[in-house]
Amino acid sequence: MAESLFIPDGDHFVPTELTRGGWSDVAQHGSPPSGLLAAAIEAVSTIAPMQVARFTIDLFRPVPLEPLRLETHVLRDGKRIQVVEAMLRHSDIEVGRATALKIRTTDVQLPDVEQEPWEQPPPPQEATAIGGFWKFGSDLVRFHRDAVEIRSIDDSFMQPGPGLSWFRLKQPVIAGEEPTPFVRLATLADMSNGNSQALNPEAYIYVNPDITLYAHRLPVGEWVGMKSAAHQHRSGIGLADTRVFDETGPLGRINQAQLLDRRPGG
Repeated sequence: MAESLFIPDGDHFVPTELTRGGWSDVAQHGSPPSGLLAAAIEAVSTIAPMQVARFTIDLFRPVPLEPLRLETHVLRDGKRIQVVEAMLRHSDIEVGRATALKIRTTDVQLPDVEQEPWEQPPPPQEATAIGGFWKFGSDLVRFHRDAVEIRSIDDSFMQPGPGLSWFRLKQPVIAGEEPTPFVRLATLADMSNGNSQALNPEAYIYVNPDITLYAHRLPVGEWVGMKSAAHQHRSGIGLADTRVFDETGPLGRINQAQLLDRRPGG
């Protein structure tokens, strides 16, 4: 099995079999392109120390298991914020685009304020390991089964309704590069769509063509936790809403729109 999601080749990134998604045998999961775009955006230098506070990715079409090329542009540069755009291309076709807002980081003394209620879940070591899910279709290597370790509280990842689970990236995004905390978070963010199984994936598809991640701080350690709930409507549109955290507490939120449909033969 491959040891990374992508292998650099000149100005291209060649996806390995670990990038394959669950909806198609010939297209990537949404997570690997997110991680690749996140790495490109974070690599853009800033005037002052900054952190990505908002990261939004739109996938315009299925991302093929073919070499990809990145382009980045600074839309706004300053001492307090930077806005960066990154495009992902297959040949001359733009398959996805991300925009990010970076905000300067500093030490601000803040008063105690009322926070959104939060009860820290049990750590990943006390959660149930999840494996062998989504076995319909072929048994090819897939990102969500082979590149991510999942540990779920009360098996909620496998049950209908809200999910409360921990996720760990098992392989680097780019060969030879250790993922930064932000790249790790951005790569795992798309797992939130499957963390709330409101619909049976054997009967329905609920593809998310976008991801928006907000983070007021970056995760500590390898594990990223998600508390997710999906909301779906007969209009064929859904929304996955996730509170994201690590072993020290909450750190942000993930939102995803869903395109809903019946699975052929489901």
